[in-house]
Amino acid sequence: VLLHAFSVQSNLIGLVYFAANYGLFLQRFLLTLHCTEHRKLFKPGCSWLNHLAPYLLSPLFGVPSGAYKLHHVVMHHVEDNTWGWDLSSTEGFRRDSLACFAFYWLRFLLVSAVELPLYALRRRRHRHAATAAASMAGGWLLTAVLWQRCALATFYTLLLPYLVSSLALMFGNWSQHIFVDPDTPRDDYKLAYNCLACSDNPKTYNDGYHIIHHANSRLHWSELPAAFLQQLELHDSKDALVFKGIGFFDVGLAVFTGRLGWLADHIVPCGPKQAARSRQEWVKLLQHR
Repeated sequence: VLLHAFSVQSNLIGLVYFAANYGLFLQRFLLTLHCTEHRKLFKPGCSWLNHLAPYLLSPLFGVPSGAYKLHHVVMHHVEDNTWGWDLSSTEGFRRDSLACFAFYWLRFLLVSAVELPLYALRRRRHRHAATAAASMAGGWLLTAVLWQRCALATFYTLLLPYLVSSLALMFGNWSQHIFVDPDTPRDDYKLAYNCLACSDNPKTYNDGYHIIHHANSRLHWSELPAAFLQQLELHDSKDALVFKGIGFFDVGLAVFTGRLGWLADHIVPCGPKQAARSRQEWVKLLQHR
């Protein structure tokens, strides 16, 4: 009876820790990690501090040690959603299919630790390959050791975060690149979209300006809205998608539930070409992509 009571109490503590950590800090940490991997936070004199988040803290939020920069900055932005090179590419999938998304997520969950270093080797990025392989292998070895010492604590602090964050990150990327023009899939203005006036932007370093971020990933987050306004004509001519009042997860869920008309109602025309399009024409464009 005492053993059972201790087990229940320990699981409750673990759940409270996980819920509090994720509820209060997950979004802030992941988007701060995103920004500081694109543009280093600390100056050269304190450059060692730049390694704390991607190597030491990231496993507590479900991101394998040393994997984020190679996966996102080096691979995703350089390969730009290209099928066969970008391991997180959505291009080859039916993007309104839950089964396809499940495969997409499980591939990342189970084999990214192998595929990511191999990608770097294929691109002759040997330093990135060695760093990622050593970091991830060391992280999972430490997890195995900790599991032997205290399986319950390891589950709630490292394994459950990896399971949940991998799902959230992959659904986020899937949603961000859920509309890809099959005619010009390499065009940054047709493989992503922007989300304006959504509640997430003030908390995510303007992450909703995703087209702008892909077109120039070195722009500071505070410069993204102004860059968007300067490119309205380009957005209009390229038929770039811009939604208002909704975020990436809203878009992804809407596609999975077949609510393209609802998405069309949230599209903001960027110029006269797009302003002339009817609601049904927008729905057809969304279906095409």
